Amino acid sequence: MAHYLQTLISQGEHQHLDFKFEISDARKIAKSFVAFANTEGGKLLIGVKDNGMITGVQTEEELYMAEAAASYYCTPPVAYSLRKWERDGKTVLEADIPEGAEKPYYVKQKNRPPEAYIRVADENIKVCSVQLTVWKKQKSPLGLYIADAGEKSRVLAYLEEHRCITFNAVCKIWMMSRKKAEQLLADLVYLNILEIEYQHDRVLFRMKSRAQ
Repeated sequence: MAHYLQTLISQGEHQHLDFKFEISDARKIAKSFVAFANTEGGKLLIGVKDNGMITGVQTEEELYMAEAAASYYCTPPVAYSLRKWERDGKTVLEADIPEGAEKPYYVKQKNRPPEAYIRVADENIKVCSVQLTVWKKQKSPLGLYIADAGEKSRVLAYLEEHRCITFNAVCKIWMMSRKKAEQLLADLVYLNILEIEYQHDRVLFRMKSRAQ
């Protein structure tokens, strides 16, 4: 058992693994829950610092906070399973969060609208409006109505020559409203033609690799 925990920790934080040394704010834990549920699932180790040092937790309090994070601060609630590990007299909680079937999942915010996050490498990143629109299209029983084929062709022609484009550039180059640009890009992502790339300070749209 100790070997399993140490093997996990030795991986460091990545796309499917996050460390939290404590739960001082259930809303912050909810962000990790939501990010994993909106992406490919993952594990959250509570009682472990970012550098891999085991600090341990106060079990009952942390269990309560984890439940509050998943059931109250996440909307819809995020499903998860929880295991306790003991190492050198310290308790580590392992929360296993599967990829959700009801995307998007949001974190409730104080005095502002809820926010959705995804997991990118070792970070939880706020979801862009285009991704939210893609999820809505995927859940719609009406399927996808293809409109503005000419504008889509122009965007694709641009991307054949250039590596990527930002949302604001789409609006500027083709003098398009933000709502129209959002729908156009969401259609192309929905159709598996474009992919969304999240970077630290911006979101890019690029042609999806034909190998994918």
